[in-house]
Amino acid sequence: MEVLTGSHRLHFAAAWVLFAAELLCLVATAPPLRLIAPVWLWAGLAGLVVLLLVSALARCFAIPCPRRGGWFDPVPYVWHLPRGLKTWYGLALCLVGLGLATAGGAADAHRDATGYYLQHGNVRTDLTRDAYEAGRGAFVRIATGVPAGLCVVGSFLVLLSADVAYGAAEATRR
Repeated sequence: MEVLTGSHRLHFAAAWVLFAAELLCLVATAPPLRLIAPVWLWAGLAGLVVLLLVSALARCFAIPCPRRGGWFDPVPYVWHLPRGLKTWYGLALCLVGLGLATAGGAADAHRDATGYYLQHGNVRTDLTRDAYEAGRGAFVRIATGVPAGLCVVGSFLVLLSADVAYGAAEATRR
C-alpha cells in the first residue's frame, strides 16, 4: 500500500513479524507437538508486543484519527481496506481464536522433586506428567495467543495512522 512509507512500513512489518513469532510459539504447544517454548522467549515476545502496541497507540494519538460523535471509530475504515488485507486480518484473527479456543483447562501446574501438582490455597493436587504438560501447554497458548491478537490490533492501528497521515499530507500538497 502506498500509505505505508518510512517508519510506518517498518512498524507494520515489525507487528507482523512479532505476530508470526507468537503464532509459532502458540502452534508449538498444540496437542500433536506439545512443545513449550522457553519462558524467556514467550515472555520477551510479549514484552515486545506491549512496546509495539504502546507505540502504535502513540502514533494514533499523535495524529487526528477519524472520529464520529466524539469517539474514535475505526470500523468504517475496515470496509475501505483492500480485499487481500481484509483476508489476512481475518485469517490472523481466526488463527488466534483457534489457538485460544484450544487453551481450555489451562492450569498453573508446578513440579518439584516429588512430582507434578496443582496448588489451590493449602490443597495440593497431584498430577500425571501428561496432565502437567497439557496444563502448561494451555497456559502458554493463552500467554502467546493474547499477544498475537494484540499484534494484529497494533498492525491495524499503524495502518490506520499511516493512512490518516498520508491523507493529511496529500491534503496539504493540494
